[in-house]
Amino acid sequence: LNILNMVVRTLCTSFGTAIITDLDLSYSQFGLLTGPIFVFFYSIMGLFMGALADRVHRPRLIAAGLVLWSALTAVSGMAKNFAQIGVARLFIGVGESAMAPSAISMISDMFPKARRGTATGIYYLGVPLGAGASFIVAGILGPMIGWRNCFLLLGGLGLVLALVLLLIKDPERGAMEDK
Repeated sequence: LNILNMVVRTLCTSFGTAIITDLDLSYSQFGLLTGPIFVFFYSIMGLFMGALADRVHRPRLIAAGLVLWSALTAVSGMAKNFAQIGVARLFIGVGESAMAPSAISMISDMFPKARRGTATGIYYLGVPLGAGASFIVAGILGPMIGWRNCFLLLGGLGLVLALVLLLIKDPERGAMEDK
């Protein structure tokens, strides 16, 4: 899921030229989409999601975030102007902010202290793999189906994966505290 998270996060940048041209954006508007609009809400909501991850069923919280970021990724593919894609990017940031706090919390409850570094490293491997995969999507799928359909496809994939998350049990909190 962290790979998908990063693919979606980076997809706007990967399709930069096509999106700027298609939506008739200025470079300043595009900079806002890929920077402050996403980052501000992602970072602020990350604090809230971290507190929420301490209190609720974490796989369901990730699933809710995944539904939000996936639905708004699909909406991005249908955007007709800066305002529409801007609002979508804002809520993609909100949805994605549920992932890291919940996942790291779950890792601490699933792995003994001696293995948490490796588990966390594997989780964060999703960052470079996802960022790179987004350029592969743009370079291979983009010319075949267009940027809009790539956004729709990835949004649909996320919605399917959210259903799978609903089947996952939340690990017992503190189960690995002394291990």
